[in-house]
Amino acid sequence: MCRFSKFFKLLNHNFPHYIISIINMKMAKKHLQYRNKEVIALSFNNKRHFNIIFENYFWKALKGKGLFERYCAPLLHLAGIKVAIVRTEHEGQARDLMQVMEKTQAVIVAGGDGTLSEVMTGLLRRDDSSRAIKKFPLGLLPLGESNTAAGAVWNFTGYPKPLHLAQATMAIIHNITRPLDLIEITPLQEDTDEGSPAPKPVYAASGLEWGAYRDAEMRRDIYWYWAMAKKYMTFVFSSYKDISWDCNAEVTYRNPCSGCQNCRPPPPTPEAPPPPPPQKWWVSLIPKTHTIATKPLEEEDKVVDYTGIINDECQVEHSTSFGNICDVSVLSCNTSRTTDLPGHSLALRTGIAAFLPEFLKGRALKNHRNKKKSLHKLMLLTLIFIFNPSSLVTVTGKEREFNIDRESYEVRPMTLRPLPKAVTIFAPTPPP
Repeated sequence: MCRFSKFFKLLNHNFPHYIISIINMKMAKKHLQYRNKEVIALSFNNKRHFNIIFENYFWKALKGKGLFERYCAPLLHLAGIKVAIVRTEHEGQARDLMQVMEKTQAVIVAGGDGTLSEVMTGLLRRDDSSRAIKKFPLGLLPLGESNTAAGAVWNFTGYPKPLHLAQATMAIIHNITRPLDLIEITPLQEDTDEGSPAPKPVYAASGLEWGAYRDAEMRRDIYWYWAMAKKYMTFVFSSYKDISWDCNAEVTYRNPCSGCQNCRPPPPTPEAPPPPPPQKWWVSLIPKTHTIATKPLEEEDKVVDYTGIINDECQVEHSTSFGNICDVSVLSCNTSRTTDLPGHSLALRTGIAAFLPEFLKGRALKNHRNKKKSLHKLMLLTLIFIFNPSSLVTVTGKEREFNIDRESYEVRPMTLRPLPKAVTIFAPTPPP
């Protein structure tokens, strides 16, 4: 009897996933048949070719590889898409690859927030970034340990289900694209570094996190032996460690502006089309051949002229400060908590002042069960300067860190500004 119950439990768990896979495979096959009718007389070089950057240096890579081969790869192959998988071996490799990426029609990011941030940073640091962001749309396959940005795009929290992986893959197959808003984070050059080169910006899709919650979350894997209680025991044991109880900094900011002549550059002048190449006299004697008409390219977004829009409050800077705060975060619209945030704004969230270890144990456990963090103040801003952050070094002498899209960076003075419609991703346009 026990064997029968286990069999029916397994069937109840896997049968919906099996049905989803069958439906999406039939849709991918129909897309391939429709596409073959369009390009039947065209050359074989018109076959779509994508590069897949696969996150391979985390413990979850083995599970992510299995999910990709089970729910994503069959759909791409059935749709007739030629893919080349590039597995990263260390942090920063995806950023270096994107700076020299060529000879592909799109890049599929099969990983988490960290891999996506590296890909976008490498893409936007290129000398020809304005051309590259149009040439290389990004596909988001949420196969990493944390998938905050992809979860906001596909409306899920935690780990994705097979349905979300299938939806992300089918958006790539059907070539459904939309822009994605980012955050540009630039470290400020200190007075002692005048001779050194200017620091390069880092681009994030979800945001920045700093404080006790972040420090405790980064220690979660140490308590793996607690199994299901690991996420709770992390806060209990971390309350006695040297973590960022008091985040202090001075902040200069500007209020949100949807666009004016001060913050938006003038529209570029359209370039004249190149003259047609000269032809020989005997070309007119060659009979004309009938070619198969292909679908026209989608019209590019119309460039808005902001030169006639005046906003006197756009360049006005305001100053504030926060101190003795246990949690600070700067988020974009690509998180589950800020999906209704405009693309030209950032959300500065500060937590409650706390010093006692009992606060972290009690408050953090309660917030973790409710899947939310303590919030004391929320500000919508468009440009943020963070100066003089305190407690840069721990008691043991190590430099304190914060997270940018779940990747660790040293705490430094910095500038944060939103980048509306910075890159193009494969995803449907969200409803208004």
